[in-house]
Amino acid sequence: MTSATQLVEGESYVTTPKIRSTARRVMFWVAIVLVTLLFGVISLGIAGSGKGGAMLSAANAGSSGAKGLIEVLKQDGVRVDTPNTVTRAYSEAGTGGGAGTTLAIYDPKDILDINQLTALSKRAQHVVLIDPSYDALNAFAPEIHQAGYVGSGRSADCDFPPVQRAGRVVGSGVGYRADGTTAGVTSCLTDSGDVSALVRLQNGEQSVTVFGIPSALTNDKITSGGNAALALGMFGEDPHLVWYLPTPADLRETTAPIPYPGWVPWIGGLFALVMLAAAYWRGRRFGPLVVERLPVTVRSSETMEGRARLYQKASARTHALDALRVGSIERLSRLVGLPRLATLDEVLGAVAAATGQPVADIRALLVDEEPRNDAALLRLSDRLVLLEQDVARATRPS
Repeated sequence: MTSATQLVEGESYVTTPKIRSTARRVMFWVAIVLVTLLFGVISLGIAGSGKGGAMLSAANAGSSGAKGLIEVLKQDGVRVDTPNTVTRAYSEAGTGGGAGTTLAIYDPKDILDINQLTALSKRAQHVVLIDPSYDALNAFAPEIHQAGYVGSGRSADCDFPPVQRAGRVVGSGVGYRADGTTAGVTSCLTDSGDVSALVRLQNGEQSVTVFGIPSALTNDKITSGGNAALALGMFGEDPHLVWYLPTPADLRETTAPIPYPGWVPWIGGLFALVMLAAAYWRGRRFGPLVVERLPVTVRSSETMEGRARLYQKASARTHALDALRVGSIERLSRLVGLPRLATLDEVLGAVAAATGQPVADIRALLVDEEPRNDAALLRLSDRLVLLEQDVARATRPS
């Protein structure tokens, strides 16, 4: 058992903790910390071991990424830019007036709004929309509409060179259909229901290719069938490719300001002034704090008896003895003439010198001994009273 006593600023307290109880508390928190660290290491290991990322991301080397396709295009001499915001995509797609640039957009979460899409539609010379949304079709190719689902495995059935070189495209996805009266439309990879997985619209010098099978471009499917030949033909048509996957950052770059009436700022300012006035009024409503005398005076003896009953009910003999010891040490310190900031060792030495008792016996009484029952508590309490009386007689002037 370890124990420590201090006298600080006129307040005395005695602590008599047990090594076993202290170690039990410490080991609980040590175990919590170790489990947390172990969980963090395992999580980091799992996260670091994978090669995940966004689908068709140029930096994703996992099965759903498009890093393989992008690297092959770079080896073929195509300059590939991968902007992460719509502003950068707009700027890079318009390099050289858009001539010699292919803009590829894959927006599966429909992040871009119609204004952003319309602005992008006027930039690059060639555009490839991968599984586009309704707004994307309206902005780039309003003559083309979503028309259902196309099954896995489509053979070449048009004169579009990349499809001819591919021969057969493996994968399933969304199909499209163009208006019957639209000129410059080439439909490829068409099933029996007249639904095409690839539709190309030539409008003057600009072409828009709509491709509804994004899985055919992923790392794990790019080598299946003629997928690689189709992808290299669609995206390697120009010496410059802008591979753009919108991110949540584009939500903050909306091009459409939110309209509001002109009186809104005035009402907002007036509301703020009213709130400040109300806060000032309510804050001063109660006035300054005052001290009020209580009508009842509780005698110290009643407080002492009440606390003693609580200790007795809880069988807290050690706490009760500590309270008695605190008072005894404070009174003994005054009897031997020590200052208020005296340490326990100084008090023990002075009391031993005044009474002639060994320091070890005095320490055992004031610190170390623990009551095992109520009778032992009463005996220790009586010994504390006798010690104070001995010290008072020894220090009384003769």
